Amino acid sequence: MQPAKVNSPPTAGAFISARVCAGPRPKPLLSGIGWRETGGCGVEKSSLKKQAMVTAGSTAAVRAAGFALRLWISRLLGAEALGILELASGVHMLALTPAAAGLPGAVSRMAAKAENEEQRQLALYAGRQVSLRLGGVIAPLFFLLGPLLSRALGDERALPALWCFVPCVITVGVSSVYDGWFFGRGRALPPAVSECAEQAARMLALAALARWISRVTPAWRAAMPAAASTVGEAVGLGVVMAWAGRVPSFRHDPRLAETRRQLMGLSLPLLLNRLCHTGLRSLCSAVIPLRLMAGGCLRAEAMSLLGMLNGMVMPLMFLPCMVSGALAAVGAPAAARCKTAPAERRLIRRLLFAALAVGAACAGGLYALAPFLARRFYRLPELTALIRFSCPLALLLPLHQAASGVMTGLGMQKKTLRASLAGSAVLLFFTWYWVPKLGISGAALSSMIGHAVMLLCDLFWLHTKI
Repeated sequence: MQPAKVNSPPTAGAFISARVCAGPRPKPLLSGIGWRETGGCGVEKSSLKKQAMVTAGSTAAVRAAGFALRLWISRLLGAEALGILELASGVHMLALTPAAAGLPGAVSRMAAKAENEEQRQLALYAGRQVSLRLGGVIAPLFFLLGPLLSRALGDERALPALWCFVPCVITVGVSSVYDGWFFGRGRALPPAVSECAEQAARMLALAALARWISRVTPAWRAAMPAAASTVGEAVGLGVVMAWAGRVPSFRHDPRLAETRRQLMGLSLPLLLNRLCHTGLRSLCSAVIPLRLMAGGCLRAEAMSLLGMLNGMVMPLMFLPCMVSGALAAVGAPAAARCKTAPAERRLIRRLLFAALAVGAACAGGLYALAPFLARRFYRLPELTALIRFSCPLALLLPLHQAASGVMTGLGMQKKTLRASLAGSAVLLFFTWYWVPKLGISGAALSSMIGHAVMLLCDLFWLHTKI
């Protein structure tokens, strides 16, 4: 799985770490986002566009490799094991959230607003310290509660995958802090290289484990991608730490405690937002099979349908987030540097327009290619209708991600939390109500409505700045 870092959205599928004439030449989508220090965002145009291009390019490469890998793994695991993996990944994402959700964004913001290099190094040191402390508490707790969590999910076969994910709680948290720090400094290349190295290591680890996949039970088949994800995250952390070099110690610096408090204050709304999102994802992953069985499905059939939706269809809907994730990653610190209201308006409009264009193109392409993808890649012709039905998500997800990213940079974290709470409540309600009546399509429809509510809330609070 590719956990949600600062430049990537939470993806469905645990092991796919779910990171674009005539007359005058038209301006690029990102032109005008960055403005020089004289009344703008405090960065040069070419710098911000270059960051977005580097991040989007690396994310596209990683996602393309991950998508190809996922197609192969989905055939090896089968829908039932993929459903088990989805259950474990939802809980895994919830365990990652305290150490890897709000903290990277807070470090990014403080690094972007720092006046000198010493302050930026202090932000990194404090962020890394907080992340390690959180991970040191959560990882052992996650391990000890594994049996209880697997029973709460309704399928104890998820336990091996849960245990294999435990080391990621520490590595992903620290790696995300480094990524946020680099983005705050306006350097997109180190996180991009780290993510590519992480994906390459994951692929190699899975290739080494693939020979045993067909010989073990579904529970251990689901655990193998989780183990490969742990290897990949450790490699990615090593790369980004090597790139950052030695960080000076601020252990006895009187400013350290205050910096930690500032980071926690900035990250708490983002943390609650992500807890709400990932907690809901875990809850829905557990609820969907139960509600399918309430509608007449057998347990094996319900798990297979969950694997089809969350493990096959949803990764397709997250494809445009390769670009919107890059926009959010570089847009948040750019928004923090904006010094005038006109600069903020230009930034918001360009980011939202870019996300809209990418989402619309991807939704149309997925609708047209649905029969090809279902038959040739997944070898499940019946998946065509579900892919086409879910295509509006490919438009909603990147818009919501871009809007949330710029709101974070503008210091509107509490409002993004409210949007997530509203959308989450709607999603859970309709999932419970519609799935027994509409089947797995009810879960897809509920997700569309929930994300639409989140996006409308974001746009409502941004409209005064647009």
